[in-house]
Amino acid sequence: MFSIGEFASIGRVSVRMLRHYDEIGLLTPARVDPFTGYRSYDGRQFEVLGRILMFKDLGFRLDEVKQIVHAQVGEDRLREMLEAKRDDVARRLDLDAARLRRLDARLHYTEGDSSMITVDTKSLPATRIAAVTETAAGFGPQNIGPVIGPMYARLAEFLGRDGVEFGPSSIASYEAVDDGEGTGITVHAAFEVGPKVSAAEGYEVRELPPVELAVTTVHHGSMATIGETWEQFMAWIDTNGYELSGVCREFYPEPQPQENWVTELQQPVVRRQDA
Repeated sequence: MFSIGEFASIGRVSVRMLRHYDEIGLLTPARVDPFTGYRSYDGRQFEVLGRILMFKDLGFRLDEVKQIVHAQVGEDRLREMLEAKRDDVARRLDLDAARLRRLDARLHYTEGDSSMITVDTKSLPATRIAAVTETAAGFGPQNIGPVIGPMYARLAEFLGRDGVEFGPSSIASYEAVDDGEGTGITVHAAFEVGPKVSAAEGYEVRELPPVELAVTTVHHGSMATIGETWEQFMAWIDTNGYELSGVCREFYPEPQPQENWVTELQQPVVRRQDA
């Protein structure tokens, strides 16, 4: 038997941590002296402690670790939990990589590098669209990315069901939700359709009005990296004497896997009066 201090030293954890594990029922001592309250641990419990530390290091919460080490989840469920954790880590790595690229871009911008993106000005014609709508937790690729992709597949299925010819180009736009808390956003995913198409179950049909003046730039890749293009785009608009006058549209010339998307950002603007 090992005292709590010995067990902590050999297991390379703190005594405080072992006490906490005992309190939450994650790792209880093999024996507790009824008179002194001293905790003692069996040598076989080092294996349990090792599993606890392993799953904790993988990013699982202690309540999840407890379910795993106490065999409260089967092998299939454990695999699902590991795959979900891996996907979460991969998503955060993508976001951090995108943030790093934005930082590099901002450093280049402060050093006078204005050639990071190419921006055009043009008018946008009226466009008839069929659209579906969802709500995302907020702006930013971490919120929008998981929502927007499946919306197009669902819309294509609805239109195919009704025999509607559409695309190949598609459009997305985002609007803040005034729902009291004001944290969510409404996501619109749309395909261009012909003038005779009407709304049906699962989607709406409407006409986007023409835009007299818009500035546009192209982003290559998934929503996870669009933030850096957007920041450079906004900096260009401000530096060149424009101000925003409407909701930005994201225009996709043809359907592709998200990692290969070509997205034209179409931002309605007006000339700033002091420009």
